[in-house]
Amino acid sequence: MTSPRAAHISAASIDQTVGDWFGNARRIHEVLTDAKSRGAQLVVLPEMCIPGYSLGDRLLMRGTLDRSWRVLEEVALGTAGIVACVGLPIRHHGVLYNAVAVVANRKIVGLVCKENLATGDVQYEDRWFTPWPRGRVETFESPTGLEVPIGNLLFDVEGLGKLAVEICEDGWKGIRPGSVYALAGAQILVNPSASWFVQGKHARRRRMVQQISAEDFCVYVYTSLLGCDATRLVFDGSVFITQEGEVLAEGRRFNLAGDYELVDRIVDLDRLDRARMEEGSWRQQVESAWRGDYGPMPKTIRVSGAFVGPVAPNPEPPYWLTPEPPSVDPSLDWLVDAGLFPRTPTARDLPHLELELALAMGLREYTRKSGIRGITLALSGGRDSAMCAVLVDRMMRYAHPSDTAEEHQARMRGFFTTAYLGTDHSGSATRNAARALAEEIGAEHLDGAIQGTVDMHLDVIEQMTGSRPSWTNPAHDIPLQNVQARLRGSLIWMIANLRGHLLLATSNKSEAAVGYTTMDGDTSGGIAPIADVPKSLVTLWLKWAMDVHGYESLKNVFDTPATAELRPAAEKQSDEDDLMPFAVLDRLIYQFVQRGQDPLEMFHTLWPELAERYDHNPRGLVEHIEKFVKLFCRAQWKRERFAISFRVTAFDLDPKTGFRFPPVQAPFTEELGELRTWLEHLEDEGV
Repeated sequence: MTSPRAAHISAASIDQTVGDWFGNARRIHEVLTDAKSRGAQLVVLPEMCIPGYSLGDRLLMRGTLDRSWRVLEEVALGTAGIVACVGLPIRHHGVLYNAVAVVANRKIVGLVCKENLATGDVQYEDRWFTPWPRGRVETFESPTGLEVPIGNLLFDVEGLGKLAVEICEDGWKGIRPGSVYALAGAQILVNPSASWFVQGKHARRRRMVQQISAEDFCVYVYTSLLGCDATRLVFDGSVFITQEGEVLAEGRRFNLAGDYELVDRIVDLDRLDRARMEEGSWRQQVESAWRGDYGPMPKTIRVSGAFVGPVAPNPEPPYWLTPEPPSVDPSLDWLVDAGLFPRTPTARDLPHLELELALAMGLREYTRKSGIRGITLALSGGRDSAMCAVLVDRMMRYAHPSDTAEEHQARMRGFFTTAYLGTDHSGSATRNAARALAEEIGAEHLDGAIQGTVDMHLDVIEQMTGSRPSWTNPAHDIPLQNVQARLRGSLIWMIANLRGHLLLATSNKSEAAVGYTTMDGDTSGGIAPIADVPKSLVTLWLKWAMDVHGYESLKNVFDTPATAELRPAAEKQSDEDDLMPFAVLDRLIYQFVQRGQDPLEMFHTLWPELAERYDHNPRGLVEHIEKFVKLFCRAQWKRERFAISFRVTAFDLDPKTGFRFPPVQAPFTEELGELRTWLEHLEDEGV
């Protein structure tokens, strides 16, 4: 009697650093050792896991390619008894390809290259790589003289089954290389990825891998990088093993305390083959594929070795006995078990929790990989700096989950310094709010009065120009506000320098959009952790953190409306009075940048929703659109100079990787004229 055919499969997310050849190789060997200890026959690692991702123009350096190959040959030595898929760049025919090497029993048995390059948004792969032409199979000569098959390959592995590879973006396209591999007989499709985080993306990934595994009647293995590439992208470390629409295993995401996450499962290949035989449309497509209707079929590489499979697959219970997962996102349930979150995350928690984890991971990775020993922050008592402070606290809790409350406080005090830098325009409410939050999270807190320094600067200006700037002169309003912000920037930099710390900038996305920030003032810093977080989301997240994590001191932050406190107290300055309601501003940013709408389109889109806010008078919204567009265009030069930030939402304003916009242009003069003409027409008609 023949035993059911099964395969023991594993997949890992891994936290790599660009160019850390020794460290990256060590971590890959740790994953191989762990996978083999579990009895796995196959382990799948992420795209570009050997050199790290993203390398930028470092890819154009020959040393990057040669060292990547040497690490691959070293990794191959650790694959006795196991098949491994690992990613690296290669140079073939004088051009670069994004490749995955299939390694088995200490031998590099083949290379598969990415067919669909990720280009657009923050993705820029066609700057360096060439897409592999479908159907081509050639011989690659390595930097060390080794000849290896390269191209559309199917690997028939003794004791495991038929395996094929598609890489990251290949899996997101309607015409996927993996479908042809499946029709050619591949039972196991693997997708090594470097898929960066954005809110809500993980749920789409889960649906994608389930759908692919169902449509292609296959085991689909997906894995991505973990951590931060120390620039702008955060990788949450998604890992899935799916079969015929069912998620068999899903790894933990945002594991800040470890270097990798490994999951494994025994999969039933007999069940898969039976499903293929039963499905008539599948059989028809297989016949069409072998007739050549879908292009050339892949070349099969036979891989022999001691890849002995398990005796039997995991038993499959009847569907009515299979419990529904209790969580909206099982990949985050581990936080509850580790005591890092008070309850199973709900649909309400998920976007805020993902945002918190992504930013905490970005901060942790940047400081750890850059050798930074501490963080300094100007804590104003307002919402933006409060969010930055709480994120540092969360980062330390996630990175050191076993710390007691006392150990956490001691660790924070040695790592995190905050400072309140008040002038005569600063109120006691913000000073007390800053102090209370610093005490609650355990930061070292400094309190300084800088009005004397401001006055000294005004004395020097009076001596040089013969007149003293005054609040009674409207032309002096911006200079008098900016001098305070810039002095704060200078002083907080000095505190950070004295401690050898990284300085955090506190600007948010809404302020960056319209330039409501002082260059070399509140923009000062090496990292801007919330630069991709709109102001309305800052407020929502802080209220959520206060409720879920119990930050009592945040109540003080909400006692005062959002204000820069740069004008005399009698003027009762508020950010929304200076600009517009943040709920409106953030909608305008979305329509203008993400949707690419011109001013008149923005009005038509938003007016049905916002009419009540403006008492059904369109003039108010028109004036806000005009103000926004002019400020947005004029502020591009500021965005060109902002500190590095982390991408966490569906679109960002970073001119290097996100929204590329000319700093010198006519600020939509004709388009705004059309909007104003349309408004005047309405008013003439009495509408």
